[in-house]
Amino acid sequence: MNRMTTFGGLTARGAALRRAIARFLRGDSGMTLPLLAFSLIALTGFTGLAIDTARTQMVQSKLQFSLDAAGLAAGSTVSTTNINSEVTKYLDANFNGYLGAVVTNIGVQANSTNTVFNLSATATLPTTFMTTLGIDQVTVSATSQISRSVTGLELVMVLDNTGSMSQSAGGSTSKIQALQTAANTLVNNLFGGQTTSTNGKLWVGIVPFSQAVNIGTGHPTWMNDTYDTALASMPAAQGPGWGPTSWFGCVDARQNGYDITDDPPSQSDTNTLFDQYYWPTDNINYGSPYNNTPNYNYNDWATPIYKKCTTWYGRTYCSTTSRCSPSSSTTCTLTGYNYASPLDETSRGPNLLCPQQVTPMTNDSTVLTSAINSMTAQGDTLINQGLVWGWRMLSPRWRGEWGGAMDANGLPLDYNSPGMAKAIVLVTDGENTIDDLSHGAYWFLHNGRAGSTNGTTAVNDLDAKALDVCTAMKNQGIYIYTIGLGTNGGINTAELQSCATAVNYYFASPTTDQLNTIFSAIGDSLASLRVSQ
Repeated sequence: MNRMTTFGGLTARGAALRRAIARFLRGDSGMTLPLLAFSLIALTGFTGLAIDTARTQMVQSKLQFSLDAAGLAAGSTVSTTNINSEVTKYLDANFNGYLGAVVTNIGVQANSTNTVFNLSATATLPTTFMTTLGIDQVTVSATSQISRSVTGLELVMVLDNTGSMSQSAGGSTSKIQALQTAANTLVNNLFGGQTTSTNGKLWVGIVPFSQAVNIGTGHPTWMNDTYDTALASMPAAQGPGWGPTSWFGCVDARQNGYDITDDPPSQSDTNTLFDQYYWPTDNINYGSPYNNTPNYNYNDWATPIYKKCTTWYGRTYCSTTSRCSPSSSTTCTLTGYNYASPLDETSRGPNLLCPQQVTPMTNDSTVLTSAINSMTAQGDTLINQGLVWGWRMLSPRWRGEWGGAMDANGLPLDYNSPGMAKAIVLVTDGENTIDDLSHGAYWFLHNGRAGSTNGTTAVNDLDAKALDVCTAMKNQGIYIYTIGLGTNGGINTAELQSCATAVNYYFASPTTDQLNTIFSAIGDSLASLRVSQ
């Protein structure tokens, strides 16, 4: 940090004073009174010089402090497009014409990656007593250097992908489009426009959620094999079962209280395992293969196959090629189903309304951008399921479970690891929903899996589950940012505020146009700054 003080502003009065002093020194008469007068003038000058020097030092110190503070404040705005104007704004607010001084010049130079800022400022201070010596003002200057670096961070974005996100919220785009833009902005800001973060300190994951969460099909050790096998081997007369490659990756909520915990899956404890999400019915019929009531509709994704069969000495033989219709032949037997292909299309079949697959934490921004841009809006809202899967992605109890880059880098790290923080960003435009019109991670309302068969009570139970998850994460030092998107009256603002780490960690975005600014502000708060010189 460099400090420099200069003086300027000599006037005609100062020149005249010097000539008078010179004449006085050449004279040899009347010395007593003139000498006394000169002494008084000199004493006054020295006193004034001391006072003005002290004032100058105070102004210089204030200017230095204000420049440092302005650099920190402006530098923390990682999304700023004009760092000069930001520094000027904060410097003026902090300096505020201290002791009548005026800032005359501000300079800001940034390196190519916007990680180091060199700042300078000058100010002029009107003098008081020193005007008798012809010095009307002094000039002070200050320099500062600000280094910006992103704190070591494990971040998971928990993003609402429900059907209402396809609507507008008074802005220029749909809510899902605004969310994609804002999430990409946050990724770009955190990565500094780079493709990858190579310092091992930035890891970002994504958990899209609707009425379930899609974990993908690559974690067989997490699954309840007994449950899955029973469905796959279901008799043809009771329904199509799963069929080959029919599951897309969504899972039901665990039962017995494990739906809100970060307990890792263990084959030795079925409570910790996950059941495959299975849409068993249409929007009218409530029967399901789980209770052996075959009154559900699956014809949009599985076509029954009837073949001619004959029984010989107690054994049934069916033709491998000859098909028939049960209405035209009494020997026609249901032998299986033809499955629509591919069944990962979420508009039909067992994967109906299953959202985009989660993206485990990565240091590759292109992977994140691709996942964000692939999100679609469909389905109901189960906020607690999005939150709990975000927690499981951050919980060190799940280290070694996620595979890929997370396993290769020993992620998630322990809580409170030096130089590393953990954070969740939750975005939703609605409240928890469960009814008998849509099958989700807690099945239908009448199944009672959410805690009650009464709609109001079940929603209250889901709200409580979400807050329990938030509390558990905050107790582990995880920062939680929450955003309520829209003003359709369906946002549980109190729940989002209670879930957030603090009051200023909750953001209201009445329109989609505000969402990008909010994500930029969150990115700013995740930046760590220091005065380096």
